[in-house]
Amino acid sequence: MIIDCHSHLAPKTWFHPKSPKAIFDINGVIEEQRKAGVDITVFGNNWIRTPEGANPFEVVKQFNEFAAEVTAKYPKNFLGLACSMPFGDDRILKETERAVREYGLKGIMVNSSVNGEYLDSPRAAPFFELVTDLNVPLFVHPPRITIGAEKMEIFRLPEMVGRPFDTTLSITRFILMGGLEKFPKLKMVCAHVGGALPLLPGRLGFGYELRHDMSFGPWEPDVLTKPPAAYIEQLYFDTVCLHPPAVLCAVQTVGVDHVLFGSDFPPVPIPLKRSVDTVRAVAISSEDKEKILSGNAAKLLGLRGGL
Repeated sequence: MIIDCHSHLAPKTWFHPKSPKAIFDINGVIEEQRKAGVDITVFGNNWIRTPEGANPFEVVKQFNEFAAEVTAKYPKNFLGLACSMPFGDDRILKETERAVREYGLKGIMVNSSVNGEYLDSPRAAPFFELVTDLNVPLFVHPPRITIGAEKMEIFRLPEMVGRPFDTTLSITRFILMGGLEKFPKLKMVCAHVGGALPLLPGRLGFGYELRHDMSFGPWEPDVLTKPPAAYIEQLYFDTVCLHPPAVLCAVQTVGVDHVLFGSDFPPVPIPLKRSVDTVRAVAISSEDKEKILSGNAAKLLGLRGGL
């Protein structure tokens, strides 16, 4: 059993000539699953391919209906995540709750930032209260426009550099502002091996140790009750990187039980088998590889009874 925890599909009504065709081609994804030995593809809305200028509430409503429909029609192949916005109004929160409680979707996906507003924003508190109450994992994916966008006009840098580092900044802010202190039961899955987060426990740690030394600058608000590394260990990372050493770094940072297989296909047109082989190539035991490829996701998504 292999469960791919990072992919993106979209309703055909969202079709745009410049969109990758794979996000509308369910049969094509099933064929790619067959070639790679992948059983279930978990898909969500990353807000990168949504219709331009669309009303956010309509995006959430349309996608959640689509995710529920695909999950019901292809239960052995696909599992849809609810779409939401962390700074949405009551209508969006209610639509998110409906997607989980009524449609039966087993997780939620949001962007790491929305128009420069990050997850530590006080406006996101009602959303995190809802996610905690629903007790489902929250998948955090970077948006189309990211940190440093003004310097990423070349070489598809937003995709390769901007997105991993938008996640890095957002989750770091969330931790330091006390987000995981306030919501300790939150299960956050960070895309693209969490960006640079697996590299940061030591740096954040010495910053925390020196927080009372003003010669290094201010540290405020000082709201944590334990070092930042302890909160990083609460996070989950997917394996989207095509670089086995990066996956190993994630394993050694948060533990093998908190690493989930992901491919980013669709839309990224890299053969799905390459992403599977990335996990197979990591210098860990066969048992740990199986945890990453399926066991951890099954447990997190509550799928054990259905596998």
